[in-house]
Amino acid sequence: MTVFQLVRLVLNETHQVIARVPLQPVFELRQDAMAMAEFGAARSNGEFRYDSEHDCWWATDANGRAFRFVVEAIEVEPVAIAPHLAA
Repeated sequence: MTVFQLVRLVLNETHQVIARVPLQPVFELRQDAMAMAEFGAARSNGEFRYDSEHDCWWATDANGRAFRFVVEAIEVEPVAIAPHLAA
């Protein structure tokens, strides 16, 4: 099963990735994860925009630090619901 993880990439002054921070939760739909990426970028207290080259949201914070909010597809095993939890 494929789910989508939102990841915040911290960039240095030359826009190279210096830190990778996976964020919770994972999403079943890519468009939901992208909407949260946009929301995360907007909350950074600086400029933000969609970066079509990297297919992600880009932002700066009030201190001038730069970030990318990317969505990564990850494969997970479906979890069976325990019989006593099933409706």
